Amino acid sequence: MNNKLIAGLGVLTLTACQQNTDNLIIEDFESGTYANWTVEGDAFGATPATGSYTGQQPVIDFEGKFLANSFNNGDDSRGTLTSKEFTIKRDYINFLIGGGTHPDTYIELLVEGKSVLQTRSLFETETLQWLTWDVKPYKNKKATIRIVDNQRGGWGHILIDQIEQGNKQKSVFMTDYTRTFEAKDKYLLIPIEDQAVENKVQLSVDGTLVGEPMTIRIAQNKIDYWMPIAIEAYKGKKVTLTFAVAKTTDMGLAEIKQSAEYNFNYNEKYRPLYHFTPQYGWMNDPNGMVYLDGVFHLFYQYNPYGARWGNMHWGHTVSKDLVNWEYKPYVLVPDKLGAIFSGSAVIDHENTAGFGKGAMVAIFTSAGERQTQSIAYSLDGGKTFTKYEGNPVLTDANIIDFRDPKVFWHAPSKQWVMSLATTQTITFYGSKNLKEWTRLSEFGEGLGGHGGVWECPDLFPLTYEGKTKWVLFVSINPGGPNGGSATQYFIGNFDGKTFTPDTMSYPLWLDYGRDNYAGVTWSNVPATDGRRLFIGWMSNWDYANETPTQNFRSAMTVARVLRLVHNGEHLVVASEPVKELESLRREAVLLGDKTRTNTSDAITFENFLPNNQGAYELTFTVTPNETDSFSFALENAKGETIKYLFDGANKTLSVDRSKSSVAFNANFAETLIKAPMVAKKSYTVRLLVDKSSTELFVNNGEVVQTNAVFPSEVYNTLRFNTSKGTLTLNNVTVYKLK
Repeated sequence: MNNKLIAGLGVLTLTACQQNTDNLIIEDFESGTYANWTVEGDAFGATPATGSYTGQQPVIDFEGKFLANSFNNGDDSRGTLTSKEFTIKRDYINFLIGGGTHPDTYIELLVEGKSVLQTRSLFETETLQWLTWDVKPYKNKKATIRIVDNQRGGWGHILIDQIEQGNKQKSVFMTDYTRTFEAKDKYLLIPIEDQAVENKVQLSVDGTLVGEPMTIRIAQNKIDYWMPIAIEAYKGKKVTLTFAVAKTTDMGLAEIKQSAEYNFNYNEKYRPLYHFTPQYGWMNDPNGMVYLDGVFHLFYQYNPYGARWGNMHWGHTVSKDLVNWEYKPYVLVPDKLGAIFSGSAVIDHENTAGFGKGAMVAIFTSAGERQTQSIAYSLDGGKTFTKYEGNPVLTDANIIDFRDPKVFWHAPSKQWVMSLATTQTITFYGSKNLKEWTRLSEFGEGLGGHGGVWECPDLFPLTYEGKTKWVLFVSINPGGPNGGSATQYFIGNFDGKTFTPDTMSYPLWLDYGRDNYAGVTWSNVPATDGRRLFIGWMSNWDYANETPTQNFRSAMTVARVLRLVHNGEHLVVASEPVKELESLRREAVLLGDKTRTNTSDAITFENFLPNNQGAYELTFTVTPNETDSFSFALENAKGETIKYLFDGANKTLSVDRSKSSVAFNANFAETLIKAPMVAKKSYTVRLLVDKSSTELFVNNGEVVQTNAVFPSEVYNTLRFNTSKGTLTLNNVTVYKLK
């Protein structure tokens, strides 16, 4: 087992004085001067710091009153401290270190003029922590130390204090910690603590590296759940996990084990019954949505090694009806170009790329040091993909946020067209072969919402009154109408080069709820189907990593059909659940027609669904009379409720989920969730509920609100109310789903 101590160094003074028989203080900066150092540049100032500088977060856990802090004059300052020569007299050098992790912010030991150890902070932090350097090979030799800050920009500084020689290690950190197993079973099971720090872990087999390093939150104090690493293919070989950084106190290191099975609680409390969720692990954006030979393919951003974001792969699921989904193995994994971020997939019917007629081609962002666009192809219907050896196929060194390619074939211009998110705009590119791309135009400056980075574009045609209009989706985070993540859209025309928006009051939002983000549409849907089919990620970056699930995180919305309709004021993109969803209806409870008068109490339906498992559909028509406002709410016996408030006078539909759920994040339910609504004489309402989600569709999807909820028990009371006038309810029906 190769378990190295962290190589970490602090500044050393010439006049090392003996504190006790074990420790020699080399430098503690308590003189308040750099008397024993050569100072170059302006990063460290003329004297040691007394803590943080202006503009710096609080510096903590240094000892005494002073430390070396290279944030003097900000992160762009540079400089070095070089000690006078001293003699190494103990086995270890212990020191406190913090600051940035850049290669050009480090501390270095030179023995007899040669650099032998060089170390930087393990984490970006203003909290100093002990690191230890094993110097036994250099005992009785002359040495000097250099502290270097040659980095500009964020976290371009280093913090050093309390350098001691000693015969004991003060650091609990280890580098290149290894666990080796002779592979006998199907899995290595890794204990995960959801709030633990991320750790880079490299898999190797018989000494050969396999894949790219994984990011794993190895259990430090407790085990929240387990995650598998498949090793069945390596039976009889030595399988090694190498942890870039580990602590001697991490309890999970000793708990890693082999197993013939991977068992977990799939049916945990908040897992939806009829929405797609990952089998285990984290999921976000839908990717590569394409139809082929009777099968709808849904790829998605996936972390197979934990239920928080990281390790972006493309997960894979398929369906023949957009309702029942079958898990498939993930298909695209991180490589030397980086993690696999969002993208799309097309069917290359004419073999324009040369991979084969009818090949499924995935176009995705490689997220390494820079974001670039790559492609991969499948000749077996999406089961496996081969990455193109010429990747990346599109780069731009001048754009940092350069991602999420959505590609379609534009027949009039006889080219593939890519919509690409480029920081705060969408840039369109054209190609004849999916490999070589030419910039066509750019859209978005000064239009729509710009409260956050633009992401996940989708450009597609819809028909309204016999005419073709083009719709451009742009997801944005933050900057949604109710905080955090949301998808805006533009309606206009596209000529094969330029998208020209109609004059409208932008931004317009596809879904005003808090939990429908990064959605895009399926490609290659047959013309005989005639639908524009959509699905979105049912979460919000404000709290996505903290939702109270365990083995998995997040779900997709139900599949929806998109249409252009006129709401009485302007065109909108309406969305409704696909008709196939009705196949899930198992029981229908007819609650009938009701009227609330001025003197009557609220209309209440208690225990409206026998044996309620939290998965149902509610439909009704409501007509307000002599009033312009009313509400309805779902409630449970614990007093938890989600309320829908219709305000015709102010033309708003609001959702109040402030009392809907167990507490887990301050940003989850702090304000009303509002949508603009054109007042009507009556409203048709369809509400889908699935344990931890609500999807509201008003007037056939003219207004949509998707909002997650996490009640401690199912909602089984339905209550209608108005402060004046009368309220007429017709055809109130509840369907048990699944």
